[in-house]
Amino acid sequence: MENTPYATFDYSELPIIKIEFTGEDATDENFEHYLKEMVEIPSKTKYYILIMDTSKSSYLSVKHRILQGQYLEENKEHIAQKAIATLFITPSFLHRTILKALFVIKSYPSPVFIIGNQEEASQKIEELLKDEKINT
Repeated sequence: MENTPYATFDYSELPIIKIEFTGEDATDENFEHYLKEMVEIPSKTKYYILIMDTSKSSYLSVKHRILQGQYLEENKEHIAQKAIATLFITPSFLHRTILKALFVIKSYPSPVFIIGNQEEASQKIEELLKDEKINT
């Protein structure tokens, strides 16, 4: 039985990296693949803007949230050095509120923007790239 990915990664517009959560429940196998890919991001580009589309994301178990936290802790220097920003596309007001509260409690290694849709993400990316004087 093939394991559906937890998230897909799109590097076609570097330095913009798009991660879309598939809506598939996290399993040990697909979550491990997701985290391995996350670890590889800094080696793929000099700097990046990460767009995490959580529109289809599903509930993440405590076990997998702990693994996510360990990944962030172990990789915070690389993220802080190479990530211009991380944008979370989160259409749900409730989920945006929860994410904002989470990042007040535990800061993220790069600047974080929690936004409602792809159009807002595009506008924010243009602004960030202009601020960084980066042409794509």
